[in-house]
Amino acid sequence: MRKLLIACALLLSSSIVYADTDVISGVEIIGLKNVKQKEVLSAIVSKKQYIYSEENARDDARAVLELGYFEDLEFNFNANNGVLSFVVVEKPYIEKIEFKGNKQLSRGKLRKESALKEKEFYDPAKLEETKIKVAELYADQGYADADIEVYPTVNEQNNKMTINFLITENKKITIGDIKFNGLTAYKPRKILKMMKGTRLNKPFKAEGFRADQKAVELFYHNEGFMDFAIVDSSITYNDDRTKMTITLDFNESAKYKIGNISAVGYEALKEKDIVKNFKFKKGNIYSQEKIGETLQGIYESYSDIGYLQSVINPEFDKDPENGIVNVVFNIKENARVYAGNIYIDGLVSTKDKVIRREILIKNGDPLSAGKVRRSMQRIYNLGFIDGVEPKLLPTNAQNITDIGFNITEGRPGMISAGAGYSSVDSFIASLQFQYLNLFGLGQRINALVELGQTRQNYQLDWTEPWIFDKNASLTLSAYNIDRIRDYYGYSSVYDEHRLGGSVRVGPRISDTISLSVGYSFENVKLNLRDDANAVAAAQFNSATDISRDNVSSLLLSAAYDTRDFIFDASSGHRQSISFQIASQYLGGDVNFVKTRFRSSWYIPTFWKFVLSFNLNFAEVEGYSGQSVPINEYFYIGGVDTVRGYKYNHIGEEAGARYMGVLNVEYKFPIYAEKNRTILQGAFFYDIGGSWRYLEDIDFNVGSTRRSLKSGVGFGIRFATPMFPLRLDWGYGLNHPLDGHDGDSKSEFYFTIGNMF
Repeated sequence: MRKLLIACALLLSSSIVYADTDVISGVEIIGLKNVKQKEVLSAIVSKKQYIYSEENARDDARAVLELGYFEDLEFNFNANNGVLSFVVVEKPYIEKIEFKGNKQLSRGKLRKESALKEKEFYDPAKLEETKIKVAELYADQGYADADIEVYPTVNEQNNKMTINFLITENKKITIGDIKFNGLTAYKPRKILKMMKGTRLNKPFKAEGFRADQKAVELFYHNEGFMDFAIVDSSITYNDDRTKMTITLDFNESAKYKIGNISAVGYEALKEKDIVKNFKFKKGNIYSQEKIGETLQGIYESYSDIGYLQSVINPEFDKDPENGIVNVVFNIKENARVYAGNIYIDGLVSTKDKVIRREILIKNGDPLSAGKVRRSMQRIYNLGFIDGVEPKLLPTNAQNITDIGFNITEGRPGMISAGAGYSSVDSFIASLQFQYLNLFGLGQRINALVELGQTRQNYQLDWTEPWIFDKNASLTLSAYNIDRIRDYYGYSSVYDEHRLGGSVRVGPRISDTISLSVGYSFENVKLNLRDDANAVAAAQFNSATDISRDNVSSLLLSAAYDTRDFIFDASSGHRQSISFQIASQYLGGDVNFVKTRFRSSWYIPTFWKFVLSFNLNFAEVEGYSGQSVPINEYFYIGGVDTVRGYKYNHIGEEAGARYMGVLNVEYKFPIYAEKNRTILQGAFFYDIGGSWRYLEDIDFNVGSTRRSLKSGVGFGIRFATPMFPLRLDWGYGLNHPLDGHDGDSKSEFYFTIGNMF
């Protein structure tokens, strides 16, 4: 911009008549040796035929110096011939950097850590930085007495420099002993165990030593020693400087227990709302960590009702003789803050209302930090948003703050193809098209084709998340599925064909509670395969009424969902119950009621490691004198129930009316991009069973048919832009004693979609 303004000014001024000596006839650079002239000229605005200005030339000189190649620069304008000259003094050009005398550290390591680099221009500050860095590297290896000398030489003819580092490593020094003065509450061994960065017979590392001191102080402060301090530390060496002794001087002071706990100054919150955040009670040992957690909890309680400017100071009344400390939380609530205007920026293809309807806080509401956080989660849960950045925007009113949400849109749609192999479905190929933001209205459409040796699946779904701009969703689905099914413990017994569709309306009662009401109709055909096992074929023929092949049913469900991110939750839980009521009165051929209850929990542990639990119970019952069709029974084992077993190889061989499954997974990130986990690993444990009658239910784990079966394994989760892929390997721990078809102890699974 500076160049453009100066150039414009010079060009405009050229229309005015000046003396010939004021016009620049040429620009020359004097003193160049290793810098290309065109690189310097590109930084200079003053050009031939421009009017000379000393102010502009001074700006040019400053710009040339900012290139970083020169130690000094002068400029001169010759009024006689109109030549503008810049006389430069180049910094030496580093041609070579050599390290000599180094045995413990490689040249490659030293060059990598050097602030000075070959083919760059010399900087004295970087030389000192390199000397310090090399000394630190040697000290971390135990060579604290290493001597580093530097010999730079410059070839005056071409101004090129060679820098030689001469290293005298001297003797290696390790920690011989660590002593503690004033240590009475604990044995030295306990303190030494906390010091991870300072270990006997290891080199001394200053950074690790500082971290260890903080760890020891934190330990004491969490164990009741409020006034504990490390008052001094010293290092001594043996005669030949091969061993060092570290001495730490402790001042333990008194150990305290919590006495009375109270809070004063609160009005907006009730006492119970304050007390629920207390992480300790009377008689507990004082813990600095628990005090911090309590403060954080109280602050969050206030921020959730708009008191973002509240100040909470804990005061401690100590009684050292009796080891009691009374804690008083002094609260200054300050003024409540309200939300003003809500601004949404960054949208390209998405309509403003799609984002705005996910924001829980409205104009005039108390500015709740909790609602802002939850609004961000809801926006992310749309599935096509890569970033949400909230900002508080001050207004002229002291207690009113506008809120801005800066949105970064992601890719709303993609066509994806994949292929895989599993021991359940053999080879399978898939093609899926999914678009999550149709017409910029947040509408979702999904088309899926799966082709394999044991299944063919064609499916189409469309969802309007806010039908008629009301807080309810509408979903239309159609599908055509063919599968080869196992039965009675044998593989490939019958073909199952399902052709149908459904419509669902899902009103949302609140941010966390939703309902779903729908209707589905499907035509089901079951055909015994020619090569089916004779035993399984006989059981199939006795249990199947192929004339009842139309299923017309009502679908009812309710869910309570607090998950942070529905596509890959790391916290929160989801509880749901659903009913499918199939009836002849709805135009079908069968009468049954299927009930499902599912409870899923997600618990963050450390960093991005997440422990999750999924409990799934289900029951199906026929009515009006009809039995349950065999394709509506529950069959346990496989990718979505208990991994490590084949489909229908757990529990009742002919299908069950009752089932229960518990899945436990521990997920951890492998690769992330844009703060989103793309590749995850998972360890899992599954346990479950199925039974025909209530009296058959057996909660013992074992190898008998009716007992619970368990499996363990690991898997990979790959989050594509549109849908997750799962690769799992499971090992069954309790395979039935009467298994068929030479059951394998382990199974490999490839599938699309999350398990829960």
